[in-house]
Amino acid sequence: MSAKKTILILCDWFLPGYLAGGPIQSIATLTKQLGDAIDFKIITTDRDFKSKKPYENIAINTWTNYDGRAVFYISPENMNSEFVLKLIQDTPHDIIYMNSLYSRLFTIFPLKWKLQKKIQSKIVLAPRGMLRDRALAVKPLKKQLFLLYAHFTGLFQNIHWQSTSKQESKEIKKRIGENVHLTEVSNLPANSCEVKLIEKQKGQLRLCFIARIVDIKNLNFAIDVLKEVKYGNVIFDIYGPKEDEDYWLICENNAKLLPNNISFNYKSVLKPEEICSTMNQYHALFLPTQTENFGHVIVEALKNGRLVVISDQTPWRNLQNEYAGFDISLDDKVKFIEAIGMLINLNQSEFDAMSKTCISYINHQLNLEEIKAQYLKLFN
Repeated sequence: MSAKKTILILCDWFLPGYLAGGPIQSIATLTKQLGDAIDFKIITTDRDFKSKKPYENIAINTWTNYDGRAVFYISPENMNSEFVLKLIQDTPHDIIYMNSLYSRLFTIFPLKWKLQKKIQSKIVLAPRGMLRDRALAVKPLKKQLFLLYAHFTGLFQNIHWQSTSKQESKEIKKRIGENVHLTEVSNLPANSCEVKLIEKQKGQLRLCFIARIVDIKNLNFAIDVLKEVKYGNVIFDIYGPKEDEDYWLICENNAKLLPNNISFNYKSVLKPEEICSTMNQYHALFLPTQTENFGHVIVEALKNGRLVVISDQTPWRNLQNEYAGFDISLDDKVKFIEAIGMLINLNQSEFDAMSKTCISYINHQLNLEEIKAQYLKLFN
């Protein structure tokens, strides 16, 4: 048997962080589920997204073990190009795996060092949906200038791209070029927890929104939809960090206009290990996100047998035909209103039947062993 490959992962945030959402979970599940077959080494920062404090009880500026992974947590004073370059050069590895497109020290500088032959490693870059049209619409000038710079300097030469869906593959080719070296392989889902039954009476609905509270996750749109739902008893609970306080204030003020039959509540920020048990308290996830590269919380909802009401800007499509929920164009608010109405009207037997189809749908979409084999092929 050949020796294990060593993959050096560069990422701005990693466990025990969780405030950056999906990118952390993508690396967490990858390293957990393939750790027996691949030696992963992770270089990251010593604190969570937007946090001013380092993680507690974590050794910094040295290689340490976190839940079976080799991790180097860098403190702010060492977050400079000289330190990071030397750390990469001094760490034996076969491949560098990058978990972002725009990270200054963990993507852009290493790509420059690759061009300058300061590092010789093979590079795999996972842009995590950052080349999607709606993602590029956020701070568009800055991103377009960066892509022009990358094109004219050859920054993306001799690297291998990883997409997680057919749609993302198209978008990478659209932005980078048709002849790009690319492998399409889905993110790995988190391990399933025990599916819990929940009572469902016709006329009642428990909805949750679990995401960072920023414009692109579209909480205010969800509130606009619920403002038009005039019947039934609906609970709509919000979980997630208030990343954009101004946007949260807009949502909070808009929620004051909800009809009396809608109960709107901000709950808390969930740690990854809390999502499963929290999801079990609801009938459906309502997340009309403007763009989603994978959507770990969507996958987790479906694996828990919970219906999802989402936009058509995620990889999870044809949900209506599969009786697993709704994926709807953001240009069609009426269909969102109708979807919520249908969920309100479900009785116990109808809900239980759809709950089972949620699980079968996502298990069919995500064949765990097949995805693992695809990653091993990518890294070998």
